[in-house]
Amino acid sequence: MKKQPDFIPALHYHWLTRWYDPVMRTIFPETRITDMLIRQANIQSGERVLDVGCGTGTHTIRVKRAQPEAIVHGVDIDPEVLKLAQRKIEQSHIELLLKQASATALPYPDNHFDHIISSLLLHHLKPVFKQKMLEEAFRVLKPGGRLHLIDFGEPHDMSMWAI
Repeated sequence: MKKQPDFIPALHYHWLTRWYDPVMRTIFPETRITDMLIRQANIQSGERVLDVGCGTGTHTIRVKRAQPEAIVHGVDIDPEVLKLAQRKIEQSHIELLLKQASATALPYPDNHFDHIISSLLLHHLKPVFKQKMLEEAFRVLKPGGRLHLIDFGEPHDMSMWAI
C-alpha cells in the first residue's frame, strides 16, 4: 500500500517544486497582490509577523523589505521549498527566521505575533485542517492582531482549473 503524503507540495508534485517561482510569476499576479496585502497590513517597526505556508519565501521577503524593522518569520511543512526560500533570503541579504512545521501545529507561544499572513495555503488543506490552521493562527496571534489571507476557491473555468 502506498503511503499518503503529509502535505501537497507546491505545484502538486515534489519534482515540480523547483519550477514553482517561474510558474507563479507567469500565471499569478503575486507582486501586485502581495503589495496590496502589505499596504493593508500596515506593518509597523518592531512588530512580529508570521508567514504561514511561506513556501519559497516570495511574500515573506517582500514583507521584510517593506518594513525592515519588523521581525518576520516564515513557516512551511515542505523542506524543499524552505531550501529555496533560504537561498532567496541569503541572496537578498535580509534577516528572516524560517522553521519547518505544519500550519496545524505552529511552534510558537500563544499571543506572539502582531500579524499572520498566509498566501495560497488554504486551498491545499482539507476542511478539517483549514479549521485547525485558523485555530493555530488565532492562538499565536496577539489580542488585536491581524490575520491576512490570500487564496482562491474552487475553479470556475478552465484557466483556474489548470492553475
